[in-house]
Amino acid sequence: MPRLFRAYALRTILIASFALAVIRFLMIGWLAQSFIALLLAQVLHAATFGSFHAASIGYVHRFFRGRLQSRGQAVYGSVAFGVGGAIGTFAAGYAWGVWGAAPTFTLGAAWALAGLLLLVLKLKS
Repeated sequence: MPRLFRAYALRTILIASFALAVIRFLMIGWLAQSFIALLLAQVLHAATFGSFHAASIGYVHRFFRGRLQSRGQAVYGSVAFGVGGAIGTFAAGYAWGVWGAAPTFTLGAAWALAGLLLLVLKLKS
């Protein structure tokens, strides 16, 4: 992480993570019959998860100093993986049952695109 943070701003890392997530979701949804596409999508999964987590922890360390860092990490974990994971899982399960796989992954790509646009337009360097 230290090398990553020296090379790129946290904002840039987050934007790249969301952009790669858009591509990954669309690949999984629409190219699932291709082994190569799924293999590349798995590589993108590692890249998006790792870059998102690294940048998020970077922001936690920036905004929660000293003894408050553990609380900041708890809030991050609760929101990103707890609440966010529960809502995302519920919504994806519902969408999958109604529309099927490809439209559900397209919806995931749309949410990632919305996050990307929010980061580009609102997150200051």
